[in-house]
Amino acid sequence: MKRRTKVLLAIGAAIAAPVIINHAITKKAQARLPKRECESLYNWEYGDIRYITAGDGPPLLLLHGIYPGAGALEFKNVVKKFADNYKVYVPDLLGFGYSDKPNVSYCAYLYVRLIKDFAEDVIGTPVVAAASLHTAAALAICAKLNPEDFTKIILISPTGTSEDVDLATDVEGYAKKALESPIFGTSFYHALTSKKGLPQFLEYEGISSTIDNETLDELYLSAHAGGAGGKYPIAALLAKFFNGDINATLDALTVPYHIITGDTQPASEHFALWSEPGEETPVSIVENARLLPHLDNPEAFHTLCKELLG
Repeated sequence: MKRRTKVLLAIGAAIAAPVIINHAITKKAQARLPKRECESLYNWEYGDIRYITAGDGPPLLLLHGIYPGAGALEFKNVVKKFADNYKVYVPDLLGFGYSDKPNVSYCAYLYVRLIKDFAEDVIGTPVVAAASLHTAAALAICAKLNPEDFTKIILISPTGTSEDVDLATDVEGYAKKALESPIFGTSFYHALTSKKGLPQFLEYEGISSTIDNETLDELYLSAHAGGAGGKYPIAALLAKFFNGDINATLDALTVPYHIITGDTQPASEHFALWSEPGEETPVSIVENARLLPHLDNPEAFHTLCKELLG
């Protein structure tokens, strides 16, 4: 066999191997996806949005954050508690969970649009809404632009309130393209959302300290539902395309708002908060929790929300 032929075969094998592995990972995960109770479908402009509902009463919208494996499951420990007094809506955002995961330009304003359209088209009446991390920043912007859609908003560890929030540069733009690529990007995403990679990422970023085996498996399946399209919003996250300063937004809000976070605040370039909350900032701290207190300490989080919502 000629040397050139051997080289070409080696290159072909090097390319084919990750493709085969990526396909196997997706196929195996798809076969394990469980059906969810009380799930509905919202045909949004940019893709189908899956959401679950529970309870009866005034509407409460719960919106998960943006990180690998995210989805409606983020609120699994508090949905039934809130359902005693509210009709709870918990969607998987575009690019996450069981919702569609198209290759579109993921940024804060995409989710601002989704939150607005979901509140108006699905709920149809002013709603209390809670959101975490970058989605909390999007919710704040949405409430500023569309105050008629909300009665109160709760921002759970919102990003963008720190004075040191890093914004995307040309370098991050090139990195985003690499993370979106068919072979390298998909392989990187599968490594990041593996059973080993997920808890390491969530622990390192300080998102949650309560990742048991059941939750880890749910995060894994959420990350792989619908294929590897979840890499697109995560590429935007890692390239800082969701980063921004929302301090001016909070100052201009006419909708009542309250910030909730945990007592452990890591220094993270992706989930930057504030150094010290100002005296006039309406903020409450949940003990024994990180950035997602509704996962780490659901009882304390729910009790606090009951007090805030009356």
